[in-house]
Amino acid sequence: MAVNNSFLTSLLGLLDDDKFMKDVMSKPCSGMEQVNVRFYLNLVEKILNQAMSIVDNVAKNSPPKGDQCQSKSSTSLSLETSIPLSSTINELCYQITCKARTSNVYQTVSSLSNMLSSFSWDAKAVLTLLALSVYYAEHWRLTQIEESDDLLSLTAKLRGSHAIGKSSDTQRIKAFVALNNLIKLTLEFTKCAVEFVSYSKDFGEISASIDISARFYYIIVIILGCSVQFSGLISMSNEFPGQNLWTFSDQVTKKYESFKKEVEYFREKHAEQISYEKIKKLSKHCTDIVELMAALFCTKNDFLTVYHCSKGTTVTVEKFRNKIVMLLISDLDLSDEDLKTIKSIYSESNIQRSYYKIMWVPIVEEHNEVTQKKFLEKRSGMRWYTSNSMVSKPAAKFIRKKWQFRQQTKVVVLNQQGKVVNMDAMAMIRLWGQEAFPFMESKGKELWIKQGINWFKLVVNMVFPDFEKSIEGEELIFLYGSDEDPQTVQKIEKYLSEINGYIGSYKVINISTKREQFLTRLESCLSLKMQASSDVYDSLAQELLQLYTSYKQFGGFAVIARGSRVVVNTRLMDFETVLSQHQMWVKAAQPFEAAFKRHYDEVIKKPRRHHFYIPSVAGNMPENIKCAKCSRYMKTAVSFECCHGDEPMMPSRLTSLPGTQGFQDSAVAAPQPATYPSAVAAPPEPATNQSAVPASESATSQSAIAAPPEPILEFGSYADGSIV
Repeated sequence: MAVNNSFLTSLLGLLDDDKFMKDVMSKPCSGMEQVNVRFYLNLVEKILNQAMSIVDNVAKNSPPKGDQCQSKSSTSLSLETSIPLSSTINELCYQITCKARTSNVYQTVSSLSNMLSSFSWDAKAVLTLLALSVYYAEHWRLTQIEESDDLLSLTAKLRGSHAIGKSSDTQRIKAFVALNNLIKLTLEFTKCAVEFVSYSKDFGEISASIDISARFYYIIVIILGCSVQFSGLISMSNEFPGQNLWTFSDQVTKKYESFKKEVEYFREKHAEQISYEKIKKLSKHCTDIVELMAALFCTKNDFLTVYHCSKGTTVTVEKFRNKIVMLLISDLDLSDEDLKTIKSIYSESNIQRSYYKIMWVPIVEEHNEVTQKKFLEKRSGMRWYTSNSMVSKPAAKFIRKKWQFRQQTKVVVLNQQGKVVNMDAMAMIRLWGQEAFPFMESKGKELWIKQGINWFKLVVNMVFPDFEKSIEGEELIFLYGSDEDPQTVQKIEKYLSEINGYIGSYKVINISTKREQFLTRLESCLSLKMQASSDVYDSLAQELLQLYTSYKQFGGFAVIARGSRVVVNTRLMDFETVLSQHQMWVKAAQPFEAAFKRHYDEVIKKPRRHHFYIPSVAGNMPENIKCAKCSRYMKTAVSFECCHGDEPMMPSRLTSLPGTQGFQDSAVAAPQPATYPSAVAAPPEPATNQSAVPASESATSQSAIAAPPEPILEFGSYADGSIV
């Protein structure tokens, strides 16, 4: 018995001996023998379930059940007349029992490894566990034979099985129960590991961080410990051999629980992937809006219902049959401004009388008590439908990938057949409200191309309604904004106060108080413009892109307008430069805006590099754009921007330290390949131009981001024809 305890003590050390494990695992395979691992694992489970049931009865001193006393043709272990690899299993049984008692632990494990060198690691572990199952079940089966069966009764006595079945040694029985539980745990450990192998095929990159071969190695060591401990327990010696059993079990439990959490993660991911594929397939072939709504927003516990906010109760998804559904998709920080806008169109008679339904779709990264509370609070202020709980991860993944949701609130419009008829109606709803009904893309184009549209009025009036009279009265208006250069803004305000007497009546709009609303409305204008026409070189598109690019790339923008007529649309720093020289050009006899424009044209040199930003919310994104100055194709790059919640900031560019590459707060995707006829190689970018992104430094960082930030598409070229 002392030998057995010494062996188990060595096994305890072996579980943490990484060097020996790596030596064993590094031995070359002698050729991979194909094994149906699932078949043998099912066999193990069937054998062990019956054997472990016998142990439970012995511990309770309960009489054996009929099917444990004799074999029956109807037993669940009905098998073919022969089982492949039976000779291998017999040899393994010898290795983990008889030979283990005469060798040290390292020799035994090495011997097992050599014997199983032609099998994969999952097959090694399952076959070794099957050998233990046969040995374990055989002994416990012999404890249950009838006294009248002389042959088996004698066999049981000779092998010690008869005594263990009728043992009155309380301590020994406790050891049997502890070992039985350890074997149950080993079976679960093995099932988890085999399950993980199947998941690793679908999640190769993530699962590569887990050394599954090491887990199967642990299982083999644990099986060896169970076998040696059982051999000691069934011996006729009066010595109690279970001193290290509980210590060994505790260590095994810790390893199993740790691995179980990893497998549960992949199990959840696997289930989510299956659900996602079902939703994707259904959306492709959907003919009924009710089917799609149920798949997206009803869990198995919802009984095909959604929540009606104003009624405060659940209703069946049948409410959506033959309806056009507007899905208001957002995170839990849906702005009060957008909520107010949706409420205004919901109250209109067109929505109330028509076949339209509105449903809020809340998308979150984490489902917990905090987000659940916020979800309930947010929906309490709504009058339409929403899901009973936050949208499931598979549905959220579908919405992000197929409907391109990236944190920014959008409205996807579905027809009665569940087909998308407008990927994002939010832009037209923000700009025109009820006038955009019935919210189809064609309506947005119609509204945009109508005569007399003015972007300045469209952007400013709704965000700063107090200035509508100034616009209509054709007053002089200064509009400017920056989220990173407050000093320049202060200088501008100082210069304006200095020349106040020369300007006459004027209004100043600093967007800082309503920055988010202003940018959202500007992006909505760009989105509708790109949906109506992808021509980025018409005057309207150029005005919008100039303002957006100045803000995103150059620290801020400034606009001088007479009423709704824009006179100057420039970068904030250029605006400050001209104002700082006001003593040189301000004259009482000249209109201020004309004098400013003349001096501006004289002193501000246009940057050699011509480029602009297009936000991802814009529709009909052009694949290739020719430079307006040189007619060559412009280079394309995608930057990923994050404003860190309530702390607006500029999108950082990809930076590189000597010998390294890295990101700050954003990433720039590799440029789209394009052919540039007669293109001249780009000279090195000046250090002050942050937007140059060498192709060698291009990279993506989406894999490390739970919720992808908002991408911005950038086009650029040099005025002399060289490519950025």
